[in-house]
Parts: sequence; structure tokens; C-alpha cells
Amino acid sequence: MSTFTNAMRYVGDLDDEFYDDERQRDVWNEASAIGFQIFVWASLIAGAVLPWVAGRTGSWMTVGLLVVYLTGAFSVMAYARSRGVDMYTTQKLGRPRIYAAAGLYLIGACGAIGTLVVGQIGNRPYFAVSMLAGGVLGLAGAVVGVSRKQRLEHKAKAHAEQAELAELQKEG
Repeated sequence: MSTFTNAMRYVGDLDDEFYDDERQRDVWNEASAIGFQIFVWASLIAGAVLPWVAGRTGSWMTVGLLVVYLTGAFSVMAYARSRGVDMYTTQKLGRPRIYAAAGLYLIGACGAIGTLVVGQIGNRPYFAVSMLAGGVLGLAGAVVGVSRKQRLEHKAKAHAEQAELAELQKEG
């Protein structure tokens, strides 16, 4: 196992004897998934609200929440990928809950940026429009990149399956 996988196993305490019982492990994993989702949604909602209700202080809290949120989310995805499960290829990303999470994230990030960056530069509409345009272009680039990656991985998987079928037919 890689150093990353070992570190994540240690953080998750996955070698504890508690996990020896299959039912306990399944129930605990489900409960952990629920807890993670509660953390995700609470972080995103708080991050979306704080800049608007608590100004500059709330914006700094939002930055902290979003950094912790991203660290947790990327750690979960990286661990799953290290174990052979890639979320981007195994599930449909165009779901209402994904859009809602992305919307809350953007509301919080834009609120924090607006308060911390644009508020410091002054009332310069061209700067705000430039930031908005950059954000939209960056988001569009991310969507195109993820879609392309999914398409290429599906194509590679189909090619591998065809090669395997051809090999089986040759043997049979």
C-alpha cells in the first residue's frame, strides 16, 4: 500500500478490531457517510451565509470552512481512487444535489471574495466583472475537463472489454 493509503487507514482507524465484524463495519460506514454529508452540507450552508451576515469576519470563516471542506472531500475521493473506485467514472455528476452543493459553494466563495478582495480594491466595476468572467470561464473549463476525462475513461474501459472479449473468443 502507498504511504497515502496507509496514512488514511491510520486516520480512519481502519485496522481496529471493530471492523472485523462485517455488519458493524457496514453500519459504521453508512453512519460515517451520513456524518460526512451532514458536515458537507452544514459547511456549505454556513459558508454561503457567513459573508453576507457577518461581513469581513464571516468571509474569513467561510474561507476556512471551504478549505476544510475541500480537504475532506478531496481526501475521500483520493482514498477511494487509490482503492480502485473513481467517483467521476462511476456516478452521474449532473444531479440536483451536485448542482445545489456547487451553487452553495459558489455563493460562499463569491461572497468571501467580494468582501475580502473587491471590497479592498474599492468600487471598480470592471474588476468585479473581470473576476466574474474568470470564475465562469474557470468553472466551464472544469466542467469540460471532467466531462472529457469521463468520456476518455469510458472509452478506455470499453476498449479493454472488447480486447478481453476478443482474447476469450481466440481461446474458445
